[in-house]
Amino acid sequence: MRASISFVKTALSALNTNPNRALGQNFCIDGERLSACVDRMRLAKNVIEIGPGLGGLTELLLLKGASVTAVEKDAAMAAYLSGSLPDPDLAVVCGDALKYRYTDEAQPVSVVGNLPYYITTPLCAAVLKSLPASFYCMVQKEAADRFFAQPKDKTYGPLSILTALYYDAETLSAFAPDCFYPSPEVQSVFVGMTKKPDAPDDDPAALFGFCTALLSMRRKTIKNNLKSYLNADEALRSLGISPETRAETLPPKMFLALFRLMSARE
Repeated sequence: MRASISFVKTALSALNTNPNRALGQNFCIDGERLSACVDRMRLAKNVIEIGPGLGGLTELLLLKGASVTAVEKDAAMAAYLSGSLPDPDLAVVCGDALKYRYTDEAQPVSVVGNLPYYITTPLCAAVLKSLPASFYCMVQKEAADRFFAQPKDKTYGPLSILTALYYDAETLSAFAPDCFYPSPEVQSVFVGMTKKPDAPDDDPAALFGFCTALLSMRRKTIKNNLKSYLNADEALRSLGISPETRAETLPPKMFLALFRLMSARE
């Protein structure tokens, strides 16, 4: 099994390299726990994997029957994975996951990855704005809290709102630091999200931008944050929202309702 300390150390030795901290390389070595998470995943046939590294998760996704496109920024890792895990259902792409296109209009796509912690938020935003059929990610516990945050919570934001509106989210498993090599100084969580059957038809990227604007100055009232929109007062009145309300107190469905009214008035 690739997700093991023996495999990881042997592979790194063969590559004559050490984990690249600048790229957030912490390899999962708890294969049993990782395999249990993959068993619970509801995947589309086509999977995009972010940051496959040495292939610990890749191997399990292939065994589950997925057709995997693995996006790896480290050129040496990408070459190693392609050469050491030959499989007709695996395509390795050397590239930046932040710039990758996560949609395929012809067929549903699932996105999976052990995400680099230093770019977790923008990476999750990029994925969710593309609205995959499902999204499974290993992230720092504090980052995972954002997916489940409620109004007034400190971590409540655009990621919380998009997750609540478009996905059913759950925690698959917690991973302690010693589940990785090298061990990070944080607790990790594998989060799973599957698209709701009744998810809105609204453009998630546009909605994300709208929520970001409303929450950019959390101490200001919603009226102040909507001042660039015409007829904001009328929209707030129609929804029964006081102009003195702070956006961070609004539930996700109210953000969606307000977004629709503002979009219709532009």
